[in-house]
Amino acid sequence: MTGMHVRTHLAEVDWSTLEHAYGDASDVPGWIELLTGAETAEESLHNLWAAVLHQGTLYDSTPPAMVSIASLLGARQAADAENTAWLLLMFADAVRDYEQVEVDDADTATIVRSARESLTRIAALVRPLISDAGPEAVAAALLQATTGTADSAALDTLGARANARPAEQVEQACVAALTTLGADASEALSDGDQGLVMAATLARIAAGDATTTDLDALVAGWELAVEVAPCIAFGVANLPEWLSAVNPDASAHVLAALPTPDEATIAGLVDVVIGSRRNAPAAVRRLLAFAALPEAAPETMIAALRQCPPTPEVCDSLADLAERVTAGGTSAVGSSTFDTDARADSALALLRAGDGRWARPMAQAFLTNPAARGLMVSTSASGRSALGFALVRVGAPSATMLVAGIRQALRQEPPADPSRDGAGHLAELLASWPAEAAAGALPEVRELLAVAPKHAAAALATWDDTASIDRIREASVTGDATVLLALARLTRDPGDFHRVLDADLQYRESEVLVHWADRTDPCFLDWCRSLAGTEPATADYQRQDQLTALRILAAADSSEADTGWVVLRGILDAGRGPIDKAIDLALEWRAQQLLSPEARADLESLLADLVVTDRRDYNGPTAKTSAAAAIALLDAGLPLPGPPARIVKVVTRAVADRHARGHGLMLTERLTAAAQPVRGAVAKALRSLVDRDERFDSTGDIAVEDERALERLRPILSTLETA
Repeated sequence: MTGMHVRTHLAEVDWSTLEHAYGDASDVPGWIELLTGAETAEESLHNLWAAVLHQGTLYDSTPPAMVSIASLLGARQAADAENTAWLLLMFADAVRDYEQVEVDDADTATIVRSARESLTRIAALVRPLISDAGPEAVAAALLQATTGTADSAALDTLGARANARPAEQVEQACVAALTTLGADASEALSDGDQGLVMAATLARIAAGDATTTDLDALVAGWELAVEVAPCIAFGVANLPEWLSAVNPDASAHVLAALPTPDEATIAGLVDVVIGSRRNAPAAVRRLLAFAALPEAAPETMIAALRQCPPTPEVCDSLADLAERVTAGGTSAVGSSTFDTDARADSALALLRAGDGRWARPMAQAFLTNPAARGLMVSTSASGRSALGFALVRVGAPSATMLVAGIRQALRQEPPADPSRDGAGHLAELLASWPAEAAAGALPEVRELLAVAPKHAAAALATWDDTASIDRIREASVTGDATVLLALARLTRDPGDFHRVLDADLQYRESEVLVHWADRTDPCFLDWCRSLAGTEPATADYQRQDQLTALRILAAADSSEADTGWVVLRGILDAGRGPIDKAIDLALEWRAQQLLSPEARADLESLLADLVVTDRRDYNGPTAKTSAAAAIALLDAGLPLPGPPARIVKVVTRAVADRHARGHGLMLTERLTAAAQPVRGAVAKALRSLVDRDERFDSTGDIAVEDERALERLRPILSTLETA
């Protein structure tokens, strides 16, 4: 298209009726036109990526915007052709991702269909670029393959360029596109050009091929494949990781055959473990073999094995590797750095596995690492948290050697950057243990009042350390609510408790609700009424506090349930945030007969509606809401509403959802006593989830959590199938 035609296309679309991530899409035409300017292209590309393809999301403005962008690129009017082509490839990748998951929203399904149809137009618009050189020509060739089927003009253009010599990156992309489309590329391959042959091999593997001939060729030509791969597919920054994503079967075979355990190969094997249940055992065996090599870097292997299902062999290797670590290190995320210790990572993995050997490497990290006070520990493939916080979350038990190690860590000089000081979380960990187990650390925790007053004061209050009252009172002059509350907990003086209410309680409300001593105190109850309010709060944490306040008020005066029902019902109906806690409170009031007959009937009707009608947030339907409501109905002796197909959807969606899996499993357990039609339909759907190769998504380490979920789900499923 010429520039005039591009502008005509932009003018033909009523952009004001379309939306992107930030609302009305009327600004899209201006951004697209700015792609022609050398000084404006970069900002325009960023705006388009952020708005019409935000984090890979498709909007109704996305397909027409991408067609217009392709028109501009194909007319060679884009000032930054490479990154403009990259944006189109990102779009094609997003369309493929959408098509690989179930879309049950009609509007989204319409957008996906429109996006798929637009890929054919985009491929035709950028086709002239295939005769050029450079990354945009490579992208244009690859975009031909995104259509799924290509017309004769596309095949002729790809074939002609594939036969050009000398064969380089564009020719490799053309061969890959022809191969992906199932077209004949034999003419281009007839002279045996190694790069083109490898391009065809990689394209076949990417399409699912796992023949021994191709896999052996990939192993033998691995170094060449590393060079060719970025030319035959979008976003190949690391060949092992890409291979694991597109073809786990091939990846497991190839990576296991590579002789050198470099970091990229190890990362690729971990990706196989994370992405494929079927291929994980072979990948784990290879990782264990690498870990046993004398030259293996223990830190690298611990980072890999801690993400693997915790078999006895994996745990043995983690324990052995930890003994080979003698010092900590540092890692960086962006411009931030933090202190690490592979022994702590190994210990946390062993602890999660229930392996008693965890305490030794953890204590060694505390005792020998000069930065132990600020250690961060791995909690997922890419996430870390303060060591003390992570140990509290998994319920780490106390041990004499750990207390000694933590005491030594707390005596270290704090980091120059206060944000890297994990002393407060270590105090929180100590406070999670019985006072007698952590008694030796009292001096160190008291000293922390000067630098981490909130955590230290809370710990001392938990241990009922009345000897620290004067020191905590001194620390409370700053007016910090947590410190004031700790003082009140120790003195048990009503005046001290009342002074807490005069402090800034934002984000501290839950602490006060938990630790207030006299729950009949009129001042406290008035404050609870202000928290409960008259309608659901906006933030989820505030709704949690509302529920706690409502429970306290009704316990003090049963008539408070009448006025509180309006707020509680609103939280239930929205289906957001602490929905399970809201349902628990509603059932509690129901059992205590605090609800009027009308409210009781309303509750039962509302629970049924929560099961059959999706509540949504910005991510889509909230899986936990329907599952929690179904559990509540069954526990209350009430029937489940809707046909078996709806119950199947509620169960499978919750089991597959990382935030709702616990409720999905609980609901599945209760359905073992359901009627046969429901039981059979649920069993069939769950069997497909258990037998599939893809793992469940998770909030932490995918393979570890997936295996844990399967371990719990399999016996329940067996009962469903045999009952």
